[in-house]
Amino acid sequence: MVDNIAATAHIALTEDERQRLAAEFDPIIDSLAVTADEQLPVTVNPLPVNNKVRADVVANELSNEQALSAAPESQDGQFMVPAILDGE
Repeated sequence: MVDNIAATAHIALTEDERQRLAAEFDPIIDSLAVTADEQLPVTVNPLPVNNKVRADVVANELSNEQALSAAPESQDGQFMVPAILDGE
């Protein structure tokens, strides 16, 4: 599990770090396993939930050119940003 998490986070770990983190993760995983018990009752919010929504009104709309005018780099009418997921 530690290796999967480290790979997802793109973190290189030494063997000592792997062992230490595995020991720290065990109690966390054990406590999460309790929540997967199908015998536990479903919980709900005890307070009434009333969503507050406002009208979706367009105001001070920018043109595409105005929005991209301060961008360091753009292409085909879109913002260009550095890749962070290595093609995932």
